[in-house]
Amino acid sequence: MKNKIKRIFLYLDSNSIKYLLLRPIDFEVKINDIDLFMPKASFKKLINVLKNDSKSTYLKYSNANESIQLYIDDILLDIKFNICFLARKSLIINYNIPHSSVEIKENRYIFPSIDDEVLFTFWTYHLILDKVEPSLSSTYKMHNNFYKISWKLLVKSNFFILWTNLIFKNNSNKALKLIKLFFDDKMNYQNKFHNKKLQNLAILSNNLFLRFYFDKYYFKFLRFSGIINKRRTLYEIKY
Repeated sequence: MKNKIKRIFLYLDSNSIKYLLLRPIDFEVKINDIDLFMPKASFKKLINVLKNDSKSTYLKYSNANESIQLYIDDILLDIKFNICFLARKSLIINYNIPHSSVEIKENRYIFPSIDDEVLFTFWTYHLILDKVEPSLSSTYKMHNNFYKISWKLLVKSNFFILWTNLIFKNNSNKALKLIKLFFDDKMNYQNKFHNKKLQNLAILSNNLFLRFYFDKYYFKFLRFSGIINKRRTLYEIKY
């Protein structure tokens, strides 16, 4: 598994595919998928490269907006075409996103080669906005270990403030107060209540009530109908 994942990132880099690893990978825990941001232009380029390759590949539609699942040699790449949040990625933010290669740390982790404030921002908002409670994320403990001290500075960084404004708009100050409570509580299980408040605030700030509940039942229908789970070749997918 470890070598397969390393080869995938080498493959992306050698073919000049732009991507951003949204959350680090720990080789000492079970790896369900690899979360990547990849612009549609880069995704199309990757598909064209794969069509001329001998790698074992197939795709599935995702249970969320702006997302697709690409399997390369049995490794799942969960690809987002834009930075998006909430359970079914109902909050889509069209904004320039950095891209980078990856680096190995301590011969155990794969991290994106970006400033820590960038990784912290996207990783933190994944835990807060995408999960019912942060502990449900496979990277929950890793995040806590890496940022249990440095979070106080990182929530004040220009990048974190920028994205807080993009997500919460006029409610950014209220969101920042809730986020500080989230960390002051040391990310314990009761943080699911802070999560719920922040998720509702993001929905309110972007007038997403109708979209949020439409997506909930729309993707539920797609899942039960079998549309999402069907394996598709590189030539069948629409994006």
